[in-house]
Amino acid sequence: MQVDVRCYGEVADAMGTTEFTQQLAEGATVGDLLESIRADHPTFDPDALSGRLVAMRDRRHLDETEALADGDTVALSQSPMRE
Repeated sequence: MQVDVRCYGEVADAMGTTEFTQQLAEGATVGDLLESIRADHPTFDPDALSGRLVAMRDRRHLDETEALADGDTVALSQSPMRE
């Protein structure tokens, strides 16, 4: 399945882009998405962000166990967002 990822703040800086599409297996979770991103972009280090990594879908925070669906859009940023 395909998940669209939108990056904001330090995440966009670290990724070098504000959006991309990530291929995942059916039934993948937010945790699977983050692992897949780290595998595809080894220089991306969420621990280097000034705040914790936050994933959101439809303006709602997601935890790593939440299932994703084909065509979902997930926003990634650090919390708190910088000015």
